Amino acid sequence: MDYFKRRPIKLQLLVIFIMFVAVVVSVMFVTYLQSQKMIYQKNQAYSIELLDKITQYIQSQIDTIDGLIINTSYNADVHQYLRTTELLDKIDAFKKVDTYITTVSQLENGIVDMTIIGENGNNVNLMYHRQKKKVVLDTVEEMKNYDSPLKPYYAGFKEIVESGIQKHYFVIGSKISNTFPRSTLGYLVVILDLDSLFPKFNTMLSSGFGSFYVLDRNGIVSSSNDARLIGQRLELDTVDARQEPYIVQTMELRDLQGKIVNVYSKRDLFRGLEKVRAVYGWIMAVCIPVLLALLWVISRNILEPMKSFMRFIQVQKVKNIYHGQERIQLVGYNEIMVMADKFNGMLDEIDQLTDEVVASKTRIMSLGLLKKQAELAFLKQQVNPHFLYNTLESLKAMAGETGAMEVREMIVALGKLLRYSIKGQDEVTLGKELDIAKAYLKLQQFRFAGRFDVHIAFPEALLNNRVIKMVLQPILENAITHGLESRMEKGNLWLSARATPGGDIVLSVQDDGIGIPGEKLALIQAEIAAGEEFLSRMHEGDNAHLGILNVHNRLRSAYGEPYGLIISSEPNAGTEVELLLPQRTEDSYVESAAHR
Repeated sequence: MDYFKRRPIKLQLLVIFIMFVAVVVSVMFVTYLQSQKMIYQKNQAYSIELLDKITQYIQSQIDTIDGLIINTSYNADVHQYLRTTELLDKIDAFKKVDTYITTVSQLENGIVDMTIIGENGNNVNLMYHRQKKKVVLDTVEEMKNYDSPLKPYYAGFKEIVESGIQKHYFVIGSKISNTFPRSTLGYLVVILDLDSLFPKFNTMLSSGFGSFYVLDRNGIVSSSNDARLIGQRLELDTVDARQEPYIVQTMELRDLQGKIVNVYSKRDLFRGLEKVRAVYGWIMAVCIPVLLALLWVISRNILEPMKSFMRFIQVQKVKNIYHGQERIQLVGYNEIMVMADKFNGMLDEIDQLTDEVVASKTRIMSLGLLKKQAELAFLKQQVNPHFLYNTLESLKAMAGETGAMEVREMIVALGKLLRYSIKGQDEVTLGKELDIAKAYLKLQQFRFAGRFDVHIAFPEALLNNRVIKMVLQPILENAITHGLESRMEKGNLWLSARATPGGDIVLSVQDDGIGIPGEKLALIQAEIAAGEEFLSRMHEGDNAHLGILNVHNRLRSAYGEPYGLIISSEPNAGTEVELLLPQRTEDSYVESAAHR
């Protein structure tokens, strides 16, 4: 090492440059290998995720169609039509069933035809188109051997020629069975347009790669981004015409009795790696000449000025310049001027930090004074609530003497609510919080005189948990004022609590009032997500939802994330507000207080 130090600085810089380039190349090589691995894994995960999304989409469409078919199979008018033998009853039932099928076909997109064939010879919409009729009858024959009467039978892809044009459909059938005694009344066959069941791959897979094939129970391609194979049986040797290594991923569609197949080349998994290679090439092509130029500049124009600058700094330090108000003033090389400016900037920052320290101490003292003033103001404000509470006690006694017992009960509830709000600890048991909520609801029911009913369901095991007080009353007030008060009919208010599997507590306040419009609900949810920023809006006068926001931020401040408030609503259906808080029993609260 000493030998290296004694070498000329240019030689040292050259050696450092070579070592730096070697390290950069090594790092780039390692990062390239890591990038290759990450891109491969990312693209593979993306392919699996895309396949899962397509499966979920198809499954959601299947669930919708299953519900439609099952509802039709168990329709009372359909059963009546397939059981009746009297001509007049048959005509009347036929009209009802025909109207029902026509309505369903018009309301549900993608339904081409719906046909009902009864074991007693009663049929509905058995079309005269020869190929469609054959498809329906073939499906019925297949269903006779189908052992699961509770699930629709997905017959699969069918190709039908209409007016000289080949059209592709998907056929689904279902047995129509009598419940008791168990017997088959007939069969329902639905012909669907492919777009109503499968996604449009050409638009959905704009950023994907490879080919996707949806196969029916017979292995026939029913939908794909490779249009030439639709209606054919999938053979992998016909898919990969380039003779490249490829990967095949499949996912079962159990309800469809088919599956989804994704076939893509292994080369596709490295898509994007060519950009990494190009970037690395440009980095090397640009950096090496730039580094060589910097090596020359450093050795020629910076090293000597740096030495001069350091000598100047030492001289100024000996002159005790740090203890005066002077700054270094140099005129010369640009590098020297920059370093001198940085040094002067450092001295300026020292002066600024000193001023900030003095200002911070002054501000701390001012805040202490403000705190004392606030405490005095709080003590003064306690006089009015105590005077009001004593007045209520007097009114309660007078109401008892005069026999106005209902008024006395209202005064008792109001006094309990007032005493609860101005006295006691910040945290109480859930049982006490529930008592105050009941007192508040008693006041509101007296005020609204039977306009709504209250339903309370609190498990006894949860009442010993500690919560911050006054979290239920603002939510109840919001539900009554904005939900039930404007309702023309008698309403309901549900107040409940439950424990979650994760060990938390959910308090729920639900009403069947007028609900909240979508735009207003989105605004409230945005204000909840804004967190403590609502305080600035409160000072600006925007406090339309202050009660809800206040409860949410109190829960978040007391317990942290993810605790707080969740609100959901539908217009004319009601609103539900859920408060999520941790379980903290009386014993655990005392233990944590002792540790503090």
